[in-house]
Amino acid sequence: MRTKFSYYLLVFSLVSFTGCLVGKKYSQPEAPVGITYRESVATDTSRLMKWFDLYKDTALQAMIKATLDSNRDLLTAAARIEESRAHSAVIKANLWPQVNYSAQAGGGKAGTDAQKIAGGIEGGYLTAFGLVNWEIDLFGKIRHANRAAVAQYLSDIQNRNALQVSLVAEVATDYFLLRDLDNRLYISQQTLVGRKENTRIISERFNKGYSAELDKLQAIQQETVAAAEIPSLQRQIVQIENSIRLLMGLGPGSVPRGFANVDQPLSPDIPVGLPSQLLERRPDIMTAEKSMQSQFEQVGVAQANRFPTISLTGVLGFASPQLSTFLSSSLVEAERRRLDQATWQYQQTVLAAFGDVDNALTYYRTYSEEYEQRRIQVDAASRALTLSQARYDFGYTSYLEVIIMENNLFDAQFQESQALQGKLNSIVRLFKSLGGGW
Repeated sequence: MRTKFSYYLLVFSLVSFTGCLVGKKYSQPEAPVGITYRESVATDTSRLMKWFDLYKDTALQAMIKATLDSNRDLLTAAARIEESRAHSAVIKANLWPQVNYSAQAGGGKAGTDAQKIAGGIEGGYLTAFGLVNWEIDLFGKIRHANRAAVAQYLSDIQNRNALQVSLVAEVATDYFLLRDLDNRLYISQQTLVGRKENTRIISERFNKGYSAELDKLQAIQQETVAAAEIPSLQRQIVQIENSIRLLMGLGPGSVPRGFANVDQPLSPDIPVGLPSQLLERRPDIMTAEKSMQSQFEQVGVAQANRFPTISLTGVLGFASPQLSTFLSSSLVEAERRRLDQATWQYQQTVLAAFGDVDNALTYYRTYSEEYEQRRIQVDAASRALTLSQARYDFGYTSYLEVIIMENNLFDAQFQESQALQGKLNSIVRLFKSLGGGW
């Protein structure tokens, strides 16, 4: 009876000591100070709008939804989350006793020890035993491991969220580029129509002796410049369409179109907020922070492993304490160095995030200014070409002036289209840099 009481006293004593947690308690890093954006921004702290509120184009909305449903990289990230969740559950279960059973058919006896504690069933046809295994978390190894697993699980969730933000931005960026290419293709086709007509008119004049052969040859060159742009743009369009479909989890093919870029109802009024708020809503920062926390807990696991591990094993009520061997302190030092790496990586992620926001704000301002100037340039180039064509028709200038004006307009139209695409994508970039879109 005294022996059995001693075992229970040992179990009670060991469980009482499980509150002795080796290692420090994790605390979230402080927000950086002295970070400012060079652009004047609002400090609205409201949550960012969702991607389906920002992008009104129904064709773009459908592409984003398909991507979030079927992108293979995103599905891989989701599977990784389930793996982390299962791993966390296994570690957490180690805090509780594990009961194993074994049974054997036929004759035999459970034995005197088992009979004393009612640990077995004795009979002529069946013999069964119950075994208890329990590692006492005396120095917090299992609790540190559990917290590390939970932090890694949360890191995987934020990594999935970060991937969603990137995918939403990538689909939108590719779509606006596609619509830019569509617009430049239309410009090239319309320009080709006009230049074909010029070639026809000048060729007739040459045949009648009204124009020099040089004018005819220059007109043909101008026609082929516009014609050569068409297959080049068509090639780029196919590449972007296939890129978008790959993001959607589809094979090659065409994609539907919605609004032209000039008609996109995108609002640039995105609440940027204070720099410190970026830490709470940008998924890649939270991923890095949770990874750092997970490694912090691994240091605690290594520290606890320097002390003996005590396991209780026995046949139900019998406790058999078993001591593990001591681990080298060099393992603790290795885990601390890994924590240093995770900490530096977290700080690097934070600094890069602030740079992303500052760049995006500058991109939006400068592309908006550039686009307005390109619009003025196109209008002036169009009027100049009309006047130059009239001057040539009445014999006041050479065809070379017309060629220069044609090239100026063609280039200006391309630059205007690309500046608009840059402006739209700067909004996408700002939205992404702020952690929005998911």
